[in-house]
Amino acid sequence: LETLVNAGIASDRESVARSRYSVSAMIEYSDDSWALGIICMRNGSVLPKAFVWAMTNALLAAFLHWALRHVQVDVGIDSEGEPVDLLQQMDGVTMIWSGYTAVLGFLVVFRNNQAYSRFWEGATLVNQTRGEWFNAMSSLMAFCSTDEEKREQVEHFQNLMVRLVSLLHCSALQDVCEIEDANLEILDVTDMSQESLLYLERVHDRCEIIIQWMQRAIMKCSLSGVIVAPAPILSRSFQELSRGIVNLNNVR
Repeated sequence: LETLVNAGIASDRESVARSRYSVSAMIEYSDDSWALGIICMRNGSVLPKAFVWAMTNALLAAFLHWALRHVQVDVGIDSEGEPVDLLQQMDGVTMIWSGYTAVLGFLVVFRNNQAYSRFWEGATLVNQTRGEWFNAMSSLMAFCSTDEEKREQVEHFQNLMVRLVSLLHCSALQDVCEIEDANLEILDVTDMSQESLLYLERVHDRCEIIIQWMQRAIMKCSLSGVIVAPAPILSRSFQELSRGIVNLNNVR
């Protein structure tokens, strides 16, 4: 854990940390004007991509509609010697179209309901994750010693915890978000060693690594008297940290 914190970090290490966890490109939504502006946003709205596919299919349908009614394709000659148009031979088109429309409508409604349900399930789990980790940090702040002799150690532990949980939440959002620039806003990480940040950059499961760092820091401070809560009470913080990571895995 000693390699995690270094108060004398040079300014170049800050640039290393911000290469992955730099200040935000997070989308800020506003509900002004009945949230009509959100629909037309280039980033964060499904409308631009949906418009491209919808317009392509609409143009194709319009072309086929025009071609079937204005382009005559002779497929033979009838008994009177007149050319037979392809459109006249297409019996049952109305029935086929009705069946296709019914199936398409069912699939659209079904998939929209599924997507809507999964969206709210994911949004709920993400908020539950944030709530669990917030409660864990709130409890840890309350469990710290009020002894003046340990004041410096308490402040060091509290500053370390809030930065780690900020880094944890950022990594969790990066795991589940799908945006081009995944750099989300976090608290200052200049007090963390370059080696630790570079290691965190390379690993795949960053959230699990940060959770392990936090648990080791909690246990160390509990044994040193920085945290004075009894073990059964302190275990609540571990449970809330674990429930948060479980919720995150469910979102994934």
